[in-house]
Amino acid sequence: MLRLGIYARVSSDDQAERGTIENQLEFARKYADLHQLEIVKWYKDDGVTGTIPLEARPAGRELLQDAKNGIIDLLLIYRLDRLGRSARIILNSVHELESDGVKIRSMTEPFDTGDPSGRFLLTILAGVADLERETIIERLWYGANRAARAGKWLGGIVPYGYRVDSDGYLQICEDLLPNSDMTEAGVVRLIFHMLANQGHSCIKVSDYLNALGVPTAYAKDERKITRGKRKENTAGIWRPSRIRGIITNTSYKGVHFYGKRSTRKRDVIEREVPAIVDVETWEKAQKVLRGNQIEAMRNIKNQYLLRSLLKCQCCGLTYVGIHYPGSKRALKGYYTCTGKQAYKGPMQGKCTSKNLPQDWIEDLVWRDCLAFINQPGEALQEIAAAREVKQTEKVDLESEIALIQKSIDDKDVERQSILDLFRKSIITFTDLEKQIQKINQEKEILEQRIKEIRTSLQVDRDYSTKVKNAFQLLTSLRNKLDDNPSFETRREIVKTLVHRIQVHTAPSEGSKRPRASVTVQYCFSKDIIYTDKDCTNQLTETEREK
Repeated sequence: MLRLGIYARVSSDDQAERGTIENQLEFARKYADLHQLEIVKWYKDDGVTGTIPLEARPAGRELLQDAKNGIIDLLLIYRLDRLGRSARIILNSVHELESDGVKIRSMTEPFDTGDPSGRFLLTILAGVADLERETIIERLWYGANRAARAGKWLGGIVPYGYRVDSDGYLQICEDLLPNSDMTEAGVVRLIFHMLANQGHSCIKVSDYLNALGVPTAYAKDERKITRGKRKENTAGIWRPSRIRGIITNTSYKGVHFYGKRSTRKRDVIEREVPAIVDVETWEKAQKVLRGNQIEAMRNIKNQYLLRSLLKCQCCGLTYVGIHYPGSKRALKGYYTCTGKQAYKGPMQGKCTSKNLPQDWIEDLVWRDCLAFINQPGEALQEIAAAREVKQTEKVDLESEIALIQKSIDDKDVERQSILDLFRKSIITFTDLEKQIQKINQEKEILEQRIKEIRTSLQVDRDYSTKVKNAFQLLTSLRNKLDDNPSFETRREIVKTLVHRIQVHTAPSEGSKRPRASVTVQYCFSKDIIYTDKDCTNQLTETEREK
């Protein structure tokens, strides 16, 4: 009597819920009774894909182990594609089982590995199963791409601030959030406003949203995450990484790329979606985000006034500060192109650009900034005009103060509710202390935000009354200066006045050393060009051309 094993598999949780695996098992029972076969063991892979090898499946791994131990002699399957969904996986599974003396028989297909013709037919059927799977996938991809080009949202988590309508298209969500006077789209606009227009960091924005009590997407939808085999609620708080993900998402400016996260090679489809913020605000937020990353460098040993402002015109990469040993092994600062440190960029090799002495270039740029502050030109009128644009933000800031004040009042009500629970002995003193401390921290963040907004409004009011023209605007910069301004003050002024510094390196006639030409693009005047006269690494003489 042959010792019979039954292997059954379904490929999705949805099939498992409909009980299709039971259909295979019931068919196997009737087949065994009809042929008078004794079933020794059942192997069930419920909700397991057939695209992974047999040894990677729970029941499949047990089946292979039993075959090695000689527990079964014959394996029954409903169809050949239950062993796998590709010819390679099917044939490998059959080879491993037959190596241990186990024959495979399909209950619905005319093959049996017990004879040569059956093994030949098995190879053909495995190829047919592989072809069928690839054909189905290809048709699904064509259909998905066609729907994506039409603008439909095809699964996946919907970005915060959007929802999917009944026709499957993305829409801006203007519904009020639970226990809040804000909408999802309003939260997104606030995030972009705080970064693009106010220059805040992702950490500060996340603290602010947590203090306001704005629910996250997981908390709003009551979604859970899987940890191990259990599903648990999330912490329900905003994190800086989540803020950064929103800022860098192109969907919020109206462009979505479908298929860019696919693990298989496929066409990436660019399509339009409703925009929550305008392109200018989105691009401005990206610049602020990059600037925050540069300014947030920790544990730096040396300070570089022109960090991130110098661009190499040979390879297009950025100059960075570095110190090299000079005379008597004393360290001397230089700005050097990052393309010289590794083989990258369009040069297809190390960049040949020239290093710039730190003291030389920083002194030139700083002296120009001081000259502009002390003797401003006509271009200050444009700066003053740009400054007046901020007056339009006054209404938004005042509305934000009203919203924050309401949240602070809600914190007082929440504090009273916690005290009532403690008086009724519903919560312990430890719980009371934790909740009161949390409320105080959130209230402190909100009050600090109000102070910042009022300070900003006060600055605008002071500007409207005191700054009558562009010269008075520059007086505010001049007031920050003293006999020995700090590095932070000089860095702030340089970032305000310098747009970009371009470094051109060209061969020098009569010398093996190249010659550097530095073009400084200021926000207040035409470009100023500095070139080194000598061909040494020390740029001691300069000439200035306008």
